[in-house]
Amino acid sequence: MKKNIVLSGGLKDMVTYCTAIYDLDNDVDTEMITEVVNKSPIFENKSFYTNVLGTVQRTTVNRNSKVFIKGKRITLQIRYDILKVVDIELTEKDEQWIKNDIESLLKHFELMIVPADEESDEKSK
Repeated sequence: MKKNIVLSGGLKDMVTYCTAIYDLDNDVDTEMITEVVNKSPIFENKSFYTNVLGTVQRTTVNRNSKVFIKGKRITLQIRYDILKVVDIELTEKDEQWIKNDIESLLKHFELMIVPADEESDEKSK
C-alpha cells in the first residue's frame, strides 16, 4: 500500500484540511468502507466545543469527513472549521487537538483498508 497524506491550514486560517490518498495492492470492499465512514460514530460529521475556563464562552470546531473510492485508490478528506463564538485567543493546544484527532481518524481508517496479514507483516519488519 502506498499512501500520501497532506495537512494544510491551521488556526490562523480558521480551517484545517486533511487529504489522505491510499493506493492499495488488493481490491477493496467499497460498499463496506463507504458504509462504515458514513455511519460510524468515529467518522461522523460533528461539532466540538472548547470552553473558556469559568465562563460559558466557547469556540466551535466542526468536523466533516468524506471518502471517495475508485478502483484501488481510496481518498479520505477531513475538514475542520473553527468558529470563534467570542473574542478569545486560540492556542497551540487547540491546533494540536485537531492534529491528534486527524492522526486518530487515520489510524482507524487504515485498520479498515489494510488486510490483517499485511499489517502483521509490516509490524514484524
